[in-house]
Amino acid sequence: MRVAVHFLPQRARRGVMLGALAAVVALAGCAGRQVSSTPQRYDLGADTAAAPNMAARAPVALSFAAAPTIGDGGMVWRIGDSASPQTYATVRWAAAPADLVRQRLIDRLSRQGPVVTETLVAGVPQLRVTLARFEQVFAPDGASSRGEISLQALLVRDRTVIAQTRIDEAVAAPTQDAAGGVAALRVATTQAGDALAVWLARQGAGVQGVGTPGASGASGASGAAPAARGMRQP
Repeated sequence: MRVAVHFLPQRARRGVMLGALAAVVALAGCAGRQVSSTPQRYDLGADTAAAPNMAARAPVALSFAAAPTIGDGGMVWRIGDSASPQTYATVRWAAAPADLVRQRLIDRLSRQGPVVTETLVAGVPQLRVTLARFEQVFAPDGASSRGEISLQALLVRDRTVIAQTRIDEAVAAPTQDAAGGVAALRVATTQAGDALAVWLARQGAGVQGVGTPGASGASGASGAAPAARGMRQP
């Protein structure tokens, strides 16, 4: 597809580029629909990445939710900071994104200590995580894209909020299509899980290490885990 632009003001040129990219993605979806009516399905793949080297911790109870905009299986993409999210016509996740991300977080957090799925367990701190963003974001010119994920987390013990954080991860897509977005989101989700594990390790008294009574809870104490990439510490 070739779009000719002649002597348009900057705002108009940007609008034309956004429209052209949207048209390309939409046409790709329509072409795929003509070949097959069965959507291609993706998941996050096997969890084979090495985990951060951290001390073991006590059990946590994971409570997980997703923002209503995440959807039930469609793969979301958007252009830059546009407020108009789209979904691929012939590509879907194998399960709801919330279920895929939740399982990947359990896989990553279990490397450091037990993760229980019951939300009310006596004496066990509760980790409340909300999936706020999970999508492929294209540059306005369509030349690049990233898989972006955002998590909001609360650590609660005895009905008291101990700590909270937001984790944002963005990974460049190797190709500018749905498959490239999936590959980027796989890596971004694993990184987000590891960032969450590092943040938990820094909470000390909130999630005390297994077999390490009296472990320091200060984030700046000797032996504390390094700060997680993309993490906002209050």
